[in-house]
Amino acid sequence: MLRKSTLITAAIQLVALVAHAHVDLTTPCSRYQATPGCPPPPAGQVIDYNTNAPISSGGINHEPLCKHSVPYAQRTVYKAGESIPTGYGIGSAHGGGHCQWALSYDHEKTWVVIQTEIRTCLQGAVTGQTNVRVPVVIPKDAPSGNATFMWLWVNAIGVRELYSNCADIRIEGQDGGTVTGVEPLLANYNTTYGIIPEFPTAADPDSHELFNTRKPISITVGSSGGTATLRNSVFQQMVNFLGRSAKSTGEEYRQPLQFRSTYNVWVRAHLLNRHCNILEKSEMLQFVPEFLVKSSSNCSSIFIA
Repeated sequence: MLRKSTLITAAIQLVALVAHAHVDLTTPCSRYQATPGCPPPPAGQVIDYNTNAPISSGGINHEPLCKHSVPYAQRTVYKAGESIPTGYGIGSAHGGGHCQWALSYDHEKTWVVIQTEIRTCLQGAVTGQTNVRVPVVIPKDAPSGNATFMWLWVNAIGVRELYSNCADIRIEGQDGGTVTGVEPLLANYNTTYGIIPEFPTAADPDSHELFNTRKPISITVGSSGGTATLRNSVFQQMVNFLGRSAKSTGEEYRQPLQFRSTYNVWVRAHLLNRHCNILEKSEMLQFVPEFLVKSSSNCSSIFIA
């Protein structure tokens, strides 16, 4: 006969299991999941049987965005412009919610959102369903290279949570280029990012306006595979500097852009110093990393400090 303490322990474990049975990304294979057909975890890592658990619950973080930092050696290959039939295993759909899908080319340091679905994401999914499909389009101008594909989900009903899974993919696109979009909204990921209240019915506010506050971002991948990030604040600083100079002189100069990396590319710059050598015009911006823009005293370059 089972002791009372044993029954209580079993009940607690069952509640914990149910509490963690929510939703996870199954296609493409998210890191370390136990789904048949997915690669084994990298050396030194183990299968994660809680890939469907939230990374944050009630404003308290439990996991980093991708949960696991070591990527799979084996990557799923997609072409730029292709629609990915992403799949999800449903433990509890929580009435649907808000989804974002994002790419990172620099090992999860920076993200650019490529698709967003407000309120209706996974709405109508039923507990126990496997591989519920949501099409997500890879931008047609996405550069070639290894990338991390992230799914984020804010549930509509229940404890305020944020879910995240990451898959390791390779994109076949153009040789070098830029993906432009916005940074992810990390609502419910502790109180720093804000908590979105429940929105169980269509009449309930769903805080969709928060998604309009996401900051613009551009991620550029060089032909050699290196990346640089331009956030809106940096872009605005550059535009402000060049714009003021242009209004003062009405002249355009093409100058080398130099910064602390292996890159040396060109931009078209409006510079106040009339002693700069005039070179042929180029695009206003081809490649700018996330640093402050400063003009050099001798007008030989725009330096990124």
